[in-house]
Amino acid sequence: MTNVQARVRYSRAELVERVHSVGPTLAAGVARGDRERRLPEDTVHAINESQVDRLWTARSYGGLETDVRTLSEVTKVLSHYCPSTSWVVNNINGSNLLSGRFPERTRDEVFADNPGAKLASVFVTAGEARRTDGGYLLTGTWPYASGILHDDWAILAAKEVAADGSTTRPMSVLVPTGDLVIEDSWFTVGMRATGSHTVVATEVFVPGNRVIPLWEQLGRQHCGDITLPPLFRSPAVASMAVICASVVVGIGQAALALVVDRAPGRGVAPTVYTSRPDSGTFVSELGRTALTIDAAELHVNRAADVIDQAAVAAEPLPESELRRIRGDVGQAAKLVTSALDELMYANGAGSFAESSPLQQFWRDANTAARHAMLNVHVGHELYGGGFFGLDSIVPSL
Repeated sequence: MTNVQARVRYSRAELVERVHSVGPTLAAGVARGDRERRLPEDTVHAINESQVDRLWTARSYGGLETDVRTLSEVTKVLSHYCPSTSWVVNNINGSNLLSGRFPERTRDEVFADNPGAKLASVFVTAGEARRTDGGYLLTGTWPYASGILHDDWAILAAKEVAADGSTTRPMSVLVPTGDLVIEDSWFTVGMRATGSHTVVATEVFVPGNRVIPLWEQLGRQHCGDITLPPLFRSPAVASMAVICASVVVGIGQAALALVVDRAPGRGVAPTVYTSRPDSGTFVSELGRTALTIDAAELHVNRAADVIDQAAVAAEPLPESELRRIRGDVGQAAKLVTSALDELMYANGAGSFAESSPLQQFWRDANTAARHAMLNVHVGHELYGGGFFGLDSIVPSL
């Protein structure tokens, strides 16, 4: 597609159909990705061709500039084919959204000649930035950089170090991945193909225009700015949390569909049932589990819609809504992991065979659900504390 074509608005249904069109390629790469701990090249090519990694890139740079609900729907469907691909696409889009906080000159560097530029982001302040002529020298080590093997740039958090060695304000720093060293550190049970390795910088020079205060990067001061398109008025942290949860919900939906599809041809050991739908217990438990996954999706949809409505109206969300969103996404992830346990019981011991897609879904969902943004206990405390006017326990909502 040309840049001009990329600037055309596409409906949500059309973008979901793009995922289905490349879905077989994504699914074919799952085993290899899991084995090699990175997305296969065919998968990356499919992402590029479908442009699903441009949903949160500005239309002015050739991106598709959709809303939160649209990326949520696309993400759920991606999870049906390859959860790791879904997670990487989620991280690219979220990072591309965050790039909108940098100055126009910086955004031009990233996207003007490359509308398909892919960004990663890690917001643990695991580095130091020392001022030098024209910018900063960046040194540090950042783990869990999802998709970094396929990205062009990385947004990293660092503490500014004064001349006397004291640390001052936290900064957000944009660096080409070619200036970083990638340590092979991603050895996990699930989400293995995300290649969420560690990135290392050693006195990397970063021009001043690629460094902004962290509060400006993650803050919500832009949410009422009517000069910005609705997408870029969205609270970035809350929006990214919704998409992380959408990955997990999509996995749950995929696992449910698989169990339903295979049920008629399988019995219930060691009973007399030769077809699972003949078992009232199986049917009843499946119905309960399906409603649990439905509930998870309702939490995610509510959160996405609240963000989009506020963005269109240029009305910043109150803290009470932001607290509830964190509660929504944590609850959604918890519901799905509970439902997956039930689906593994319903499908039997064969679910744990390496050849079974169910064990892949189970491993990936349980790994993704432990992301800090989806911490169900933090989400519950945030939401509950709001009823009593307690201070937020999370600095960036």
